[in-house]
Amino acid sequence: MQYMHKVAIIGAGNFGMAICGMLRAQVDVAIALWDIDAARVPGMLSLEETVRDAEIVFLCVNSWALSEAAQSVLPFISSDTVIISPTKGIEERTLKTSDEVLIDVFGGDAHAALMHGPMLAAEITQGLPAFTVLAVADRSAYDRVATLFSGTLLELEYSSDMHGVALAGVLKNIYSIGLGMVEAMVLGSNFRGWFVRVAVQEMIAIIIAFGGNEKTALTGAGLADLIATGFSPHSRNCKVGHEIVQSGECITVSEGASSLPQMLELLQQKKVHAPLCEGIGNIVAGAASAHDIDKIVRACVL
Repeated sequence: MQYMHKVAIIGAGNFGMAICGMLRAQVDVAIALWDIDAARVPGMLSLEETVRDAEIVFLCVNSWALSEAAQSVLPFISSDTVIISPTKGIEERTLKTSDEVLIDVFGGDAHAALMHGPMLAAEITQGLPAFTVLAVADRSAYDRVATLFSGTLLELEYSSDMHGVALAGVLKNIYSIGLGMVEAMVLGSNFRGWFVRVAVQEMIAIIIAFGGNEKTALTGAGLADLIATGFSPHSRNCKVGHEIVQSGECITVSEGASSLPQMLELLQQKKVHAPLCEGIGNIVAGAASAHDIDKIVRACVL
C-alpha cells in the first residue's frame, strides 16, 4: 500500500495509543510509534527513524517530560513538521505552560500546536466520539491536522489562542480535583452545577489576566473539557479529589495535582485573586480539609 501521510506518536501511554488506534482506520496514513519504554512497542525503531519524514508528530507525554521529549525530536524534524502536544501542565522549574515550552524548543515560527478538549482516552478506545481544540498560530497547520482526522470520531475546533488554551487545560484539571471532592462528599448535582459556574468564571478571569482570550474558557478546551474530566469515572484528577475526601491524602499522580503549586505561584506573581483555585490548592497541600470545599465555593465572589 502507498501511504500519503506519515505520523509519529511519541509516548505509548493511554492517550498515545488512543490516537494511534483512531488513525489506524485511515487508509492513507502510516503510523510510527515510539516510547521511552521499548517494551511497550514491539519492534520499535530508533527515535530518528520514527520521527524522520513525519508530517505530524504527537508528543503524548506528561508535562514534566514535555521539554525533554521536544528536544529529543528536534534534530529529526523539518521546518514544515506539525508538532502537537495534548499535554496540560506547567513545567516545575521554569513555570512555563505547554505552549511556552514548545515555542522555547522549536521557535516561534514552528508549526507547534496544542490539542485540548473532551477526549478521554478510555472513551476514544471504546469507539466513542471525542472533540478537541487545536490551538496553533498557523491556520494552514490546523487544516492539515483536520484533514488527517477527517472521517474519524474526533471533531476539531480551531483556536489561535495557544496560551489561553494552555491555561484552560491546566485549570480544568485543577477544578476537576474539586469536582471529585464534591462528588465524594455527595453534595449533589445542584452543587456540582454551581461549582462549574464558579470555576468557569474564575477561568475566564485568569485567562484574561495572562493575556488570553476570555472566549477560550467557553470552548472545548475550557468548559467542555472541565465537564468531561470533572464528571468522568476515567478521570485521574477526579480520582484525586475522591482520595483526599476518603483518606486525607493524594495517592494518584495527576496533571492537576502536579501543576497546582506552579499555577498558584504564577497567580501570585500576577497578583490574580483566584479563591477557588487557591482553596483547592490549600486542600491538596493539607492546609485545609476537603470538607471545606463547600464553604470555599460559596464564598467565591462571582
